[in-house]
Amino acid sequence: MSAGRGLPAGTLTFLFTDIEGSTKLQAELGTDRYQDVLETHTRILRDAFKDGGFEVRVEGDALFVVFPVAAKGVRATAAAQRALGTATFPHGATVRVRMGMHTGEGRPASADAGADYVGIDVNRAARVAAAGHGGQVLVTEATATLARADLGDGISLRDLGEFRLKDLANPEHLYQLVISGCAADFPPLRTLDRTATFLPPQPSSFIGRAREIAEGQRLLERARLVTLTGPGGTGKTRLSLRIAEESAGAFDDGTYFVPLAPISDAELVPSTIAHALGVQLSGAEVPLTRVLDHVRGKQMLLVLDNFEQILAAAPVVGQLLGASSGLKVIASSRAPLRIAGEQEYPVPPLDLPDPAHLPRLDVLAQSDAVRLFIERAMAVRPDFRVTPENASAVAEIVSRLDGLPLAIELAAARVKVLTPQAMLPKLREGLDMLASTGRDLPERQRTLRGAISWSWDLLNPAECKLFSRLAVFVSGGMLAQIEEVCGSAKDLGGDVLDVLSGLVEHSLVRQLEIADQPRFRMLVTIREYALERLDESDERNLIRVRHARAYLALAEQARTYLQGVDQKRWVDLLEDEHDNLRAALESSIADGRGEEACRLVYALWRFWQIRGHLVEGTHWCERVLALPTESVPPLVLMRALEAAAGVAYWRGDIPTATAAYSRAGDIAHAHGDDATQANADYNLSFAYGIPGSDLPRALDLLRSAREKWTRVGDRAGVGRAAWALATFLHFGRRGTIDPANLEEAHAYVQEALAVHREGTNRFDLAWSLHLSGMIDIKRGEFADAGSAFREAAQIFTDDNDLSGLAIIASDCAELAAAQGQLERQATLVGFSDALAQRVGAGIINEMARQDQRALVKDIAPEFKLALERGRVMEVAAGIAYAVEGRGISRD
Repeated sequence: MSAGRGLPAGTLTFLFTDIEGSTKLQAELGTDRYQDVLETHTRILRDAFKDGGFEVRVEGDALFVVFPVAAKGVRATAAAQRALGTATFPHGATVRVRMGMHTGEGRPASADAGADYVGIDVNRAARVAAAGHGGQVLVTEATATLARADLGDGISLRDLGEFRLKDLANPEHLYQLVISGCAADFPPLRTLDRTATFLPPQPSSFIGRAREIAEGQRLLERARLVTLTGPGGTGKTRLSLRIAEESAGAFDDGTYFVPLAPISDAELVPSTIAHALGVQLSGAEVPLTRVLDHVRGKQMLLVLDNFEQILAAAPVVGQLLGASSGLKVIASSRAPLRIAGEQEYPVPPLDLPDPAHLPRLDVLAQSDAVRLFIERAMAVRPDFRVTPENASAVAEIVSRLDGLPLAIELAAARVKVLTPQAMLPKLREGLDMLASTGRDLPERQRTLRGAISWSWDLLNPAECKLFSRLAVFVSGGMLAQIEEVCGSAKDLGGDVLDVLSGLVEHSLVRQLEIADQPRFRMLVTIREYALERLDESDERNLIRVRHARAYLALAEQARTYLQGVDQKRWVDLLEDEHDNLRAALESSIADGRGEEACRLVYALWRFWQIRGHLVEGTHWCERVLALPTESVPPLVLMRALEAAAGVAYWRGDIPTATAAYSRAGDIAHAHGDDATQANADYNLSFAYGIPGSDLPRALDLLRSAREKWTRVGDRAGVGRAAWALATFLHFGRRGTIDPANLEEAHAYVQEALAVHREGTNRFDLAWSLHLSGMIDIKRGEFADAGSAFREAAQIFTDDNDLSGLAIIASDCAELAAAQGQLERQATLVGFSDALAQRVGAGIINEMARQDQRALVKDIAPEFKLALERGRVMEVAAGIAYAVEGRGISRD
């Protein structure tokens, strides 16, 4: 890499790099130790940039380099990030470097200028780099265009869109390099237009409330928890969103919306917050602990919506605030949370005119309540205006609705068929009736109920029927399930989609889009009213059963895809429908529908394992299996036991897994066919084989399973049995295993690999590769072992299977030990142990016992520093070090 004043000119690609959090890192390490880290960092970068790069200057931890060829610059940054990711830095430091590139005109400055290059393009490149995050490489459209045809292997471009950068007049179109073996997902860019707001888009404009928004912002500046209180329909949600939008600029780590209305169990609040924040939960990980770790030290604003039904979870909010002094919360609730530091803000109604003393029409139209009525009325009738003839009626309507936004919106929607003058008598009648029968309710709630009741009275019979039936859906539903639950056109008295569209027009149902599919949901207060209508009907139980069965069908359909190439789409779908699936389980258990409850937990357990809901899954399995099971078909009960055992197995609870697998096996042999018995034998073998309590019996069970699967022609089953046989035959420390057993294990795992490469089950393929690599280590085939581990790690990484990655890291530690690389082994043992603890992969300790592989306690004192270095590695860096770092033979 060239340096000095002989700088190139012409069209150049300018690259800037710097270490993220370098000031904090230097403060933690001290100047001398930080110098060691900095030297390693600079050496790695210079080595990566030497092919085609010209070093312009180094300032502290920042490098400025130019490349005459854009593609060489791109490939060099990719090489640099890969090298940084696999490097071991002194003193256990973790170093993440952000990089930014722009291609433009490079004009070297004169000696008298005292600079290196002049021109806006250099500044542009510096601003691009400053927008990124550690480990991220950003390039402008100019660089992307020139380099796109020659990016190199394992490098692609991700279009991020246009952003405004500091000191630059026009937005810049930015791309991110996606580099194989490196992290691909980062927080929002640090740009001028970055608000990092993850707030839901609103279907209509926000009217008025300027005073309330300003007051909410003022309260949020001086308090860390502001709770917007008031009855349903006051507009708490919309106002909290507007306050959050206006305040978002002060929260560098983002503003997030957490919808709590779908849940009624306070225990689910931490996992719901985790989902909103994009925090992935794995294994037996405790959701609250994971969320607290995620928010610690961050400047973040959370909007917790509809807290009133889970007030028991208020201490969770206190713990969140305690985890980070830069975190603030806006909560909307019908009641305050009553925790330390809370600032309550009762949301007032919209400003109202006095119907007895009406102002001029232009002044009347400036009232927030009237403005809202006019805008929503114009949405259904564009020519609507306030006139001398209807002004008095409009004023009385909004006044009788107490300025409640939801009630006003519902009333305004009726302008499509009724004038305000015709609307007013019906509104008076509905309000009077509900007020007289609901005296224990707050006045505003009675008013809102009157508005909703009045809308109900205007629905046709088909709309009334669908409205009440839709109440069974929690967090809304997709059209397919709505059609299945709510009945046919003949049953409803009209086509479901047509009737549903009518409810959307009436503003009783809202339409959203999720994964490009329409989703329909009610506001919470409207759903409460609809539930009352459903409870009063004679079809409540019928609809609840239909709902449970519709989501049972969806879960059973999804189950067949949860380990295939389309896994993510189906897991995402189940996550979107998790509240409805919970409701289906709850109603099935409450009604004593044991068969459906058993089928549901069997269909869902793998989803719980993949998405980190194992603790919740354990509770559901326990409740389902506590039901009377006399009327449950034996094989259905067997599958529920298999689900409970699977959840327990992944949590490392071998005794519970053994008991459940044993009961399932007894049922299979009493009632099942060969394929069913084979699966039960396969499962039960792990209860004896993994803890090593009875290996001969485990092998007998597997040989029996393999024979039965062979007899029925189930090739995938034969592959699974072969994999398990190889697993148990290869147990033992390297060098102590009977060579005949090892060769038999090798033959079995090759058979399993051949079968799994033919199919689409990525889970089985990855685990066969893990096992193949471990057998290769014990056979002295180190190069083959490294290749198998790399392929398995790629699959586990793509599927975000952290349990699998923890075991692959442990495998690579064994490979390092076999090659005499004890420091590397220690680092990988530390990394594997930390990751396994995080995801709750207790099963790895059982595997270690059988393989005699090293655990933390086995690492010699002289390698404790390496061990600790591994324990603090990020997942991507640790896996890259495990499978791509020095020590894996590639010949």
